[in-house]
Amino acid sequence: METPAPAMTSLSAIRFLRVAIACCVLAVYSPHAASADLSEDESLKGIAGIMVIVERLHADAATIGLERETLDAVVRGGLQKAGIKILSADERMADERRPYLYVNCNVMDVKNLALVTFSIDIEVHQRVTLVGGEKAQGLTWAKSYLGIQSADRAPEQIRHVLAGYVEQFVAAYKKANAAPPAPTPGD
Repeated sequence: METPAPAMTSLSAIRFLRVAIACCVLAVYSPHAASADLSEDESLKGIAGIMVIVERLHADAATIGLERETLDAVVRGGLQKAGIKILSADERMADERRPYLYVNCNVMDVKNLALVTFSIDIEVHQRVTLVGGEKAQGLTWAKSYLGIQSADRAPEQIRHVLAGYVEQFVAAYKKANAAPPAPTPGD
């Protein structure tokens, strides 16, 4: 035979009621309840072009035959193929949003194991407006990858992963900036 659960005392009922009321008040007056944040993909809406910055590579990258220029070409090639305008530094500064696509690839050659560990970060930074109305540069879209590969295959794998992330950026950019569907007759 099961023992019945103890009845709620009036003191615990009052505490429960206070917590429930506090949660309701927070839900109603929370800034997130009033206006939801944009998704990473939605944050790309209205970007007319983007500057590309590929960070310098660690010396270990050269030991496996990977060059910064190669990664820069992967990014620029993917953007150009998609028809996304690549901004110069002056064009970026003239744009109110000051958008740039930042790529950082860290490579560590583990010689005694003939392996390479690497990380890839691809990020969109642009001007954002803070709650108080101030403007700041902020990260609004990002992808990251951590990998390990044999030294002879690492450069190919790094280029492949980066190209895939550029494709993801292009897809998100195109979706965010797609023209609205034309109205159908009778709408």
